[in-house]
Parts: sequence; C-alpha cells; structure tokens
Amino acid sequence: MSLSAAMFSAGHMGLAGTSPGTPGSTSDGRLGGSQRVVSGDRHSSAGMDGTGDMSNLGISGSSNAHPMMAPGGYPVTPVAGSSRYGQNIFQTPIRSGQVPNTSSSSGGIKNSSMRPDQYKAPFTTGATMIGSGTPSSVTGAGQGSAGAAIKAITPLGTSVSASAGPGVGNARASVANSTPLEYAKRTINDFLDRDARYPDLDRIIQQSQQSEYVVSGTNDASVPWTPFVRTRLCNIPDIIFDQYNKTECFTKMGVFPQLDRAWISVDNRLYFWNYMSGSDFLSFEDITHSIVAVALIRPKPGTFISSIKYLLLLATPLEFHLIGVAYENKDLQLYDTGMVVSVKGLDVNEIICSDRSGRIFFTGRGSSDVWEITYSNTESWFRGKCGKVCHTKSGLAGYSPSLSALAPLSKAMAPLSGASIISSIFPGSIQQEYVMATAVDDARKLIYTLSSRSTLRAYHMGSPTELHLVITYTYASLCSHLQMINATSPLLDPRTTTIVSIHPVRPTESSQIHLIATTSTGCRLYLRAARTYGFGFMTTNDFSVPPTTMQVIQVRFPPRDSADRPPSMSQLLKKTKFSKMFAPGYFFAVREGDLSDSLFVSAADTARILLQSSTSTAAPQLVETAAWADIEGFVQAIELITPEFQVSSRPEGFGNEVCGQYILPPTEVAVLTNTGVHIYTRRYMPQTFMHLGSEARIFLELYGRAEACSTALSVACSSSSPLDSREIARKAYIEFGGKAHLRDDNYGQLVFSLDSVRLSGRFDGLATYISRIVREIWRLPILKIISGNGNQKSFACNVSADKLGMYQLLLYELYDFLEQNRNYIDGLSGPDRSTVGGFSGSSSNGAGSEELSMQAEHRGMHSLVELTNFMREGLSFVGLVTSESKKLNEIMAILPEKTQNKIVKLTFQDLFTAPEGTELAKELVAAIVNQSIATGGLVDSIVDVLRKKCGTFCSADDVILFKAIEYLRKAKTVAATDPDLKMQYLRESVRLLEKAAGTIQSEELSGAVDELLSLGFHPGAVEVALRAAAETDRGNIALGYFIDGCPALDSREEIFVKRTRCYELVFSILDAIDSTVEAEQQNVHTSNISNSDSTAPFVPPSVALQSETYGVAYASKDELFHYCFYDWFVSRGLANRLLEVDTPYVEPYLERNARTSLQQADLLWVFESKKEQYLKAAQVLYQLARSDFELSLSQRIEYLSRARGFCNCYCPPSQRQTMLRLLQTTQDELEVAYIQDDILSRVSSDERFAKNNETKESQRSIINRLDGKVSNLTVLYNEFASPLGYNDICQAIFKAADYNG
Repeated sequence: MSLSAAMFSAGHMGLAGTSPGTPGSTSDGRLGGSQRVVSGDRHSSAGMDGTGDMSNLGISGSSNAHPMMAPGGYPVTPVAGSSRYGQNIFQTPIRSGQVPNTSSSSGGIKNSSMRPDQYKAPFTTGATMIGSGTPSSVTGAGQGSAGAAIKAITPLGTSVSASAGPGVGNARASVANSTPLEYAKRTINDFLDRDARYPDLDRIIQQSQQSEYVVSGTNDASVPWTPFVRTRLCNIPDIIFDQYNKTECFTKMGVFPQLDRAWISVDNRLYFWNYMSGSDFLSFEDITHSIVAVALIRPKPGTFISSIKYLLLLATPLEFHLIGVAYENKDLQLYDTGMVVSVKGLDVNEIICSDRSGRIFFTGRGSSDVWEITYSNTESWFRGKCGKVCHTKSGLAGYSPSLSALAPLSKAMAPLSGASIISSIFPGSIQQEYVMATAVDDARKLIYTLSSRSTLRAYHMGSPTELHLVITYTYASLCSHLQMINATSPLLDPRTTTIVSIHPVRPTESSQIHLIATTSTGCRLYLRAARTYGFGFMTTNDFSVPPTTMQVIQVRFPPRDSADRPPSMSQLLKKTKFSKMFAPGYFFAVREGDLSDSLFVSAADTARILLQSSTSTAAPQLVETAAWADIEGFVQAIELITPEFQVSSRPEGFGNEVCGQYILPPTEVAVLTNTGVHIYTRRYMPQTFMHLGSEARIFLELYGRAEACSTALSVACSSSSPLDSREIARKAYIEFGGKAHLRDDNYGQLVFSLDSVRLSGRFDGLATYISRIVREIWRLPILKIISGNGNQKSFACNVSADKLGMYQLLLYELYDFLEQNRNYIDGLSGPDRSTVGGFSGSSSNGAGSEELSMQAEHRGMHSLVELTNFMREGLSFVGLVTSESKKLNEIMAILPEKTQNKIVKLTFQDLFTAPEGTELAKELVAAIVNQSIATGGLVDSIVDVLRKKCGTFCSADDVILFKAIEYLRKAKTVAATDPDLKMQYLRESVRLLEKAAGTIQSEELSGAVDELLSLGFHPGAVEVALRAAAETDRGNIALGYFIDGCPALDSREEIFVKRTRCYELVFSILDAIDSTVEAEQQNVHTSNISNSDSTAPFVPPSVALQSETYGVAYASKDELFHYCFYDWFVSRGLANRLLEVDTPYVEPYLERNARTSLQQADLLWVFESKKEQYLKAAQVLYQLARSDFELSLSQRIEYLSRARGFCNCYCPPSQRQTMLRLLQTTQDELEVAYIQDDILSRVSSDERFAKNNETKESQRSIINRLDGKVSNLTVLYNEFASPLGYNDICQAIFKAADYNG
C-alpha cells in the first residue's frame, strides 16, 4: 500500500499518543471528535471531551468537538439515475420500509438517542449587559429603563426630541402657483433625493472609532432593538445522522442558498437536504476518496447545456471533480461531467469561485499558492477539457511536488531528533504558511486571501486566463497603519490577535473601501486599496487597472463589556472564530465556547444615521443595533438566503436600509450548526415600533418626527399588523406630527407667505412613506420594447404583476386610512382650498400666522392624498393594460407609431402627475375599447372594469364616447339589412357624441365624423361638430376675439383656433355632400340625354340629404359659426347664396363686411330690398355712392338713382320722415352728380386738349378727378366749369345753387 493510500485507510485513523479514530460522543449526547486524517495531521483524535485540534476541519480555530447529532431513523437508498449529458445522475430518494445499514469497519455511534433539544447549551455571552431586554447605551452605566438608556446616547448635534424631521420642506417648491399634483410631484422628488443622499460608507466610518452601539442583552423577539430575530429552526433530519454514523475519515457541512439546500460530506459521500422543509434528500456517492472541500459556482457561459445552472466542485486528496447541477422548480439533479483533475499532494482546503467569470481557483494547506482549474467543452492534442495551473509560481516550480505530505513524518520524528534537524532537512514543514480564508470581488476583478500568518494578499484577474499578485499586506504593516490613525488597542496586539475573516466591499457600496477584516478579538478593520503614483496614491474606477497598495483606514471596536471600560478594551468578542458580513452592513461574529458557540449580530441603525446627515453638516457617526442571537450548538456556516439588500447602485444611498423597508422583503440569514439550520430575519423599523407598544415616544426621540410618523403610518395602514399596534400607531401618527409653523428669516422676522411655512411631521411622514413605496418605479418607464418578429414590435411591462399588486395594496391601505381618519388629522380636516387664495398675507398677528400655517398644511396634505388616489388608480390601469402580453401588443398595434414611442418613454411619475400622461392613458383606454369592440366584446363590460379599477383614466364622458362608438359599429352592421334600425343607432350615437362633446379630442371627433359620413348621416355629423365647437368655448370668448378684429398675441386666440377647427369639419361635410349631389346630377343629366323619351325630371336622393344637412347648419345659433359659414360661401364664389339664407346673422354679417367689401355692400342693399326694407336699402346705396370704393361717376349716379327710387317706395309711417329727408338729400346729390357728369362729357370731347401732349395729359388728369366721388358745386364751378369756359354749365350751377346775385 502506498503512503497516500495508507494515510486514508480505515486502519490509520489514529496516530501515536491518541485514542483510536472511532467517531465518539460526549457524555451529553453531543458528537465529538474530528473525523479527518489527511497528510498525517493529528485531527482524528479529538476525544470524547472535544479538546482535539480542529484547525483543519474547515472551521478555523475551532477546538470544539465536531458538530453532529444523534441518529434518526430514515433510510437512504441510492438508486441509479437516468443518463444525461453523457454521464450518470446520482439521486437518493427516501423510501419507507427500508432499514439502513449501520455497520462500519470503524464503528459508529452507539446508543445515541438524545435529541438536540435535550442538550441545548446554556446561553452565555461573557459580556456585562446594561439592562435586560431594553436597548442600552454603550456610554451609560448601571441598569435602567429604555428611556433612561436612550438619554445616555450621544446627542446628534441637535435636540432630537424637538426635531421635526429632515429639512426637505425648507427647499420645497413654491405652493402658490402649483396644482396639487405638481406640488405633490415636487415633494416626492425632494424626499427621494433626500433618501438618495444617504452618506456612503466612506463618510460614515470617519467617526467609527467611537463604536456606538445600542445593545440588547438578549435576542428575544420581544426586545424592540434586536437587529435579527430567529424565525425558524430546521433540525437536521435523522436520516442525515444515519449517514454520519458511517463516518470513517472526514466530514464537513455547509449551506447552498442558491439551491435551498444544506449539505454534509461523509467520507466520499455527499448528501443534500432542503433545510426549509427537512426533506428532498439527494446523495452523491460516485467518488472514491474522501471529500475534503465543497463549493458551488455558476459555470462559464456556453460551456454546458442550458439546463446546467451550476457546477458542484468537489475536492479529494487526489482529485478535483466538476459535477453539473440542474436546478429548476425546486428540483435538484446532479450530472457527471467527466471533468476530473489530479490534485495529488496539494491538500486542497479552500475553493475560490468567481460567479461572474466562471473561473475556479483553489489553495492547499501546504503553501500559500493559488491554483486555477481550467475547463472547457473542447479538447485538443495538447490540452484536455479540464486542467490546472498555478498562478503564483513560475517555470517548473508550478509543477514541483509539495513537501507538505512529509509534515506528519517530521512531526513524528520531532521528539526523537529535534525540530531543528527536521527543519534543516525539510525547511518550512513545521509552520508552513497556508491560505485559511478567501474572498472574491467580482466587480473589481480581485481575489483576496488570508494566510495562517494573518497576511492579506490581493490577486487581479486581468484577463480570462491570468491571475497576478498585486498586493501583499502583512499584519505588521497593518498594525503600523493603525498607529498612524491613533487606533492602538490591546485588542489589536499582533502577539495575541489574528485576522480570522475577510469580507470584500463592492464598489456599489464604497468607492474607497475594498475589504473589511475581522480579528479574533471582534474588531473590524476597514481597508482601502489604491494604485500608487509618483505623487501619491489614488482610487480609480477603472477596474482593469489593479491597485498596488493597501492600507487600513479605520477600525470598529466591539461594544463595551462593562460601563467602566472603553470599547478599545472590550473583551466581549474575544475568541471570535470567524465572521460574516452582508450588505448593507449586517455583521455576524461567532465566538467560541465550551458547550456552544455564541453568535453576535449587529446592523447599522440607518434611520439615526439619516437623521444625523439631515440635521448636521458634520460627518455622521456609525450607530449600530446589536444583540446576542439565540443559537444552540457549534456554528458551521453562515449564509445569506435572500437576495442581497440593495436600494442604490452607487455608494451614496446604498446603505439607506429604511428607504427600502416597505417594499423589499426582510433579509434572511441561515446559520448552520450541529443542531440544525437557524433562520434569522432582519427586523425593520415597523416591527421595532410595534414592539415598543405604549413606549412609542422613544421612537420619536431617537429618529425625529418625520421618521416616527412615517413608521407609525406604515403600521397603522397595514392590514397585517395587530389591531392594538395599529391603534397605537394611529394615535402616534396624529400626535407625534406637531404643527405647521412659519419660519423666520435670517433677521428673526416672520415671512407671511405659503412658501415660508414649515409643514408638520405628519406631512413629512406621509411624504416619506409615499416616496419609499414608489421609490423603485417613480422614474422608471412603464413599458419596454422586447424583441419581435420582423418589424412587429413586442411590448412588456417593466414591473412584474406581483410587484404592481404589492404597490397597489400599500397605496390602497394608505388611502383608506387617510379617508377614515380625515376628521382627526390636522391638514385634512382644515379649511377648504378655495379659502386659501383669498387670505391676505399682510397680517402679522398670531391668528394670521396660525391660519396661514393651517392653509399651507391643508394644501400640502391634500396634494399628497390626491396623488395617492391617482397612483393607486394608475397602477390598477397599468396592471389591467399589461396583464396579458398578447392583448398588450394588440392594443399597442392600434395606436400610431408616434403615440407608441411616447408611451414607451412614459414613466410612472408622468403617468401619475403630468397631463401628458393622462392624455396618453386615455388614448390607451380608447385603444382597449376599440380592440374589444373589434373582437365582438361589449363596451359596457370593459368600461365597467375600467370605471371600477381606474375611474380617473375612464371618466363618465369617456364612457359615453365609447358607447357612441359602439352604436356606430352597430349601425354599420345593420346598414344593409335594416335601414330603420340603422337610423335609430345613428341618432343614438349622435346624441351620445353631443353629450360627450366637451371632452372629446380632435382626433376622436374627426374619427366620429368620418364614421357618420361613411354611414351617410351628414346632418348628424354637422350636429356633433357644432356641439363640440360650442363645448370648447362655453363662455363664447372666441366671438369677442373675432369682433375685436382678431388682435395678435391675444390669449383668446387659442380658443378661437379650436372652435374654427370644428367649423372646418362642418365645411368638409358640406363639401362632401355638395360633391355627391353634383356627381349624381351629372349622372342624371347623362342618363336623360340617352333617354330623351323621359318626360318627368329625376331628382337625386342626395338632394334631400343636402337640404337637410344645410338646414342643420342654418339652424345653428352659433353666431361665430355663421360668420365663418358665410365666409366659406364667399371663398367658394357663392356669395349670392347669402341672399337665400334666412337667418338673423346674415344682415349683421353683411353690415360688418360692407365697410370693406364692395361685393358685400352690393349684397347688403339687395338683401334689404328683398326683405322690403327699402329705407335700409336706400341708406346703403346712398353710402355706397359717397364711399371711398373705386367707383366711377356713372356707378355712383346709378346708386343714387336706385336710392331715390327706394325712397319713393312704401315704408312704415314711423320711417316716413326719415325717408323724405333721405329722398331730398339723394335728389340734391344726384343733381350735382349730373352737372359733374356733364363737365366730364364736355372735357372728354373738348378739342382744345388735342393740341399737344401736354394738353392731353391735362385732359386725363381732369377726367380722373371728375370720374369718381361727387364733388360740391363750388369745386365744380371754380376748378372746372369757369376755367374751361363752359358758360352753360356755369348757369346750371347757379341755378342748382339757387344763386340770384
């Protein structure tokens, strides 16, 4: 037998000076002793009292007996699995009725029937707690109540009890000119930004040496400030004990949260079970040698088939195995990949996995080297599918054998020949440095290792095949840096202290800090890595460039163990075996004990840190709540079993746990011990508030009004909270909020305006609660475009249906609470909003200040209530639209591409608060209804659902419009079979369209008009368009704008344009019917020519429709429409048709336009004469004869002659005198016109002007002056008749002027 084989045989379980290596048990029924014999190290002889060396059990520094328990009674029978991926599957189903084989060549546990709950170790902490069951200040002394303990906590810069919460209200947007939704939108954005400004870890730990904790003496769930509470305990199944009894060499335990499984290796066998249910057993037994290391990793993409989600990594003393893992629907299956690498002599103890790259590394106990397992799905002549390479050695050194295998021989020879001789022969074999802990930072591409000498090393994964050592940081260097920051302490003495655990810090959590190391005394060391340059060093975000130096920048001491000793002297966490940290700062430290380990748990008190940063410009202090967790047995592993808590993707705001507590599920951590799996759940602020009960005012003193009211509101609204807690929270929200008040300026003077009011804590609490509910979705687009076939787009919601339902529930509960307690909440029971605008802010007395403050509070509270209502209905609408992807795509396909693009860019914030969001939502509603109608659905059914779930986006007018569209569709279906029913549907549709005309959009109106025209109902289309125009401007503002001459830059212009658009629809309808009549008449004319025998003329049916349509237009009482209507006639050259119109608006129209249009003036006197209004006709003609229009003298004489004729017609007696005066005036004007016409005739025929060009030009000038407006007799005599020597005309002038001189 070879040396290796002998060392792993059952007959070599013990060494000299030790008891036989048979698994034993302690007197209390607890299993003891290590089951490992590797490389000759003394690990098999841990006796019944559990004092053996456990350093190589995978649980560093443990001197306890190996954790296991008494056997149960369930059989395990391996069965052959199906062949997949070319290899076998190994599963272990549970079968009843089978008796396990408990025989073993090395013996087993005998008569171990005691259950774990029969030998629970007493709970000991080794620390002096201040108080019991209540939070205590680390700076206080003695015992006291919770209130006294809180008073002892260091003040946070300002009086917490008097704080009204964060000062977001100081920068709140102007109230006066904002709508409620606009104001609420700004408020929510302000509070979201406040939460996002939560200080990053770098800033918080600047003061962390103060080590401030709120320590609970026990982890009892009834203690309010307990950070984590044990919520479940899953005992290790008895079937696992049966397998453990068969241990011969080595056993190890762990948890795989990715698979919901715990595991245990027993020699060469590996067993899994579901730690949540205690069932779903699975075994893997196809390995020859004992399993010494186990890990799980996500493989490199494309290496295996898609069903292989993980790789199970198993290391034995001789080989390294890669096992495929398929995990779907809670079903776990293992696949043999056939990938095996020899690791003989390397003594694997740590496996390092990079989930992002899929790379696998490992270390051994014989050295501090780092090896990599390479694997791929192809092989070549010189490279197989799987291999190994050492990245920390060069040349042939990477392939030299390790001398660690000879360590047992050197130890055995030490008593005989002296260690110095062995050391000279085998240098480094006695105290060889090896890696005892590892950590991976995938984001920065770094791997950290911790050696047995507390030396930290960092390796950079520069390329997919490289790994370079970039930093070596010894504990001596660490201590020197601690002295530089004045962090000396006996707890950090290198002679007695070692580093036991390391935890990487991702760049999303901190840009400066890379690593946190935990010492054996429970201190946390914060280390920064950077790259050195000639002028110093700096941190870079370029992770392809590795850091070159590391430095500790801060230390966090454990809590005090007594009131008279500072934290730097605390022995509370002495003998810490290892620790685990999870974002955003959960700390679990395992302290070694004789009968049971102790588990210390702490978490940052983010609410207090947020209050510090909001009320002070100084760097906030790291305050933590801490407690000793309920635990039994010896801790084997600590793993996070829920998704990592993350509320931000950048360091600022990352640690703000309170902003995600209402939405994100509480963090759960599984702690595996030899008694079972203990599940610890994070206790959020609402649970802390509930456990305070009647002492809830402590919460206010610690966290301020805003946080206290927000937390109380969350408890009071939640239907899952106990009734007594809800009532306490309701009263707390109402009473803790304080009152709104005016802020003074820098000179102590009150400023009387709404913007200067500091609103109450109730408002801040409500805004905080709402902002944290919608934080994840507020600025998120509602829809996204996913891949589709060809040009067809496919859409999906950015938020899952479950999350939408959760947001809805929270908002519904909040809205119901506010409505039910409206009368008790100041601001909701205040004055009506209409009284706010009328308040005069000039008053300076107390009553004015209080009234103004109440008004501001009222507006603020009501804006948030209105926003809550909009949000809950908006989420219902989104859920309804996106419930089925197929229907969503059909709905979106109906909309124009421009609208689709707008909807894809629409965020939840805009949907809730912006008018554009409401308009887009209504377009979606219309598309939903149209899609339902197109598929044969009833409008009433879909509208009832919309009205019930989201009435804001489906108003009563919308419902009417949808029903009108439905009637149009019905009319279309019966058009060919039942004309009477068709007309009935059309009339009902028009009635409904007119009813909804006030809210109908222009596109919808155009669509409805087109539908009516297609069905031949032109009169109904005109009615709808005219009603829409009237509803657009109920105050008839546009008419005044028109009468005033349509001035530029007038606010009324927009209304005028909207009305005229509706009129244009009417004119298009009239155009359409005119075109139809004209076409039919042309067809009739052609037919009559071909059929000359026909005697009776044929009248097209469209003529009656035309008459009816025009009749509707003429019957309108819209004065502005008639003016536009007559303008349309004129523009088409049909001005004479105005003479046929009998409306009260034609005459004013013609009178208005007669001033500027000769054609309109001519129409006016004709119109008046047709109406037998002869006086008016004569007056128009007289005015035309004297007007400034370009008229010849003969035209003016004609107008005067017609006017004289109308003056001789009949008129009412009341007009007779007026008509006689006009007749005389017209006669006199006409006599002068005749004289002027005589002069014009004489000048035109006068031969004296034909002498030369100059006289001809003079003749043309005189003719132009005479052939126009009628001049007076003086001008005619002095300028024309007398100078030209027309004596007869001069005598006529004398006669006309009755001149006798």
